[in-house]
Amino acid sequence: MSDLRIINIEKQYPQTKQQKDPAFSLQPVALTIKEGEFFSLLGPSGCGKTTLLKLVAGLMPADKGEIWVGDDHLTAVAPEARRFAMVFQQSLLFPHMTVEDNVAFGLKMQKIGKRERLADAQSMLEHVGLSGYGSRFPDELSGGQQQRVALARALVAKPRVLLMDEPFSALDPSLREEMRELLRGVQKEFHVTVLFVTHDREEAFYLSDRIGVMSEGKLLQIGKPKEIYEQPANVKVASFLGLKNIIEGRVINNRFVSNDQSFEVPVQTSIKTGPSVMIIRPETIRLVPDNIVKNLQCLYFRGVIQQKIFNHGFYSVKVQAGEYLLTCSFTSQEAENMKVGQTIDLMMNNGDLRFLNE
Repeated sequence: MSDLRIINIEKQYPQTKQQKDPAFSLQPVALTIKEGEFFSLLGPSGCGKTTLLKLVAGLMPADKGEIWVGDDHLTAVAPEARRFAMVFQQSLLFPHMTVEDNVAFGLKMQKIGKRERLADAQSMLEHVGLSGYGSRFPDELSGGQQQRVALARALVAKPRVLLMDEPFSALDPSLREEMRELLRGVQKEFHVTVLFVTHDREEAFYLSDRIGVMSEGKLLQIGKPKEIYEQPANVKVASFLGLKNIIEGRVINNRFVSNDQSFEVPVQTSIKTGPSVMIIRPETIRLVPDNIVKNLQCLYFRGVIQQKIFNHGFYSVKVQAGEYLLTCSFTSQEAENMKVGQTIDLMMNNGDLRFLNE
């Protein structure tokens, strides 16, 4: 198996005279990306994800650590000899070359004959939905079409690893969705290993087999999209994933009690006594049905509606419960009679709650 192995790679940027804060450093990263896997590095701007991508590509030297693909040690190998391909935010096509020649350029550098490389380029253009565009020049294409050409150019050389640095961030929303769908399809078809950098949660969740969440030069958590969303490793991960319902409190005698005393719920014995937080996912909060018989497996609470906003077929409803303003997600049918200022009774299963010692 030609897995990509990143072994304790790290990088320290030198501090300039103008800087007041300490220089950025990428803390040691240990990561294995399986052959054929789509792996995303997700995090805010400046967290180190592009630095890590450049270290893998060989575009900058690492201070420590190693890069391997299968049995090949690539740490000291020149970028062009690693057999990686890279797609950037800008397509970086050669303006004086036709689309066909742009796609075939890497094959030309590999000394592949003209007839074969042009045939491969035409075939790859067909795979990215640009059949018949080979004779055009880049300035005759839209931004989305240019990124399709860049993707075709990267894939036609059959790279060991495809590296992508926020390739769709300059496109408008509809084109981004179109390109995500295309990339997902061709990645599965060609079984290419992808290391993808993005700050867009939706993009990472849609495309990825696994995600690594980064912050301030550290890789905080690695997991499948569902896993990291439902079981964030810490508050930083939860916050970046958009989980705003983070309730502070303490664990005493295997029970979590919020600081304002509004919430009390049993916790697993693995949660230590002391300061803790409870994370509530918006979609797990439900309206309490009429005439319900309450049970110990659920948490019940009352709140006052502060805001109601329609969003993609659902309503995002903010409810004041004690000192906390909670975000809830309801269907149109559930929310149609809700009004700001109304008091409502809510519930959730204890098993859907996430507790963290912080």
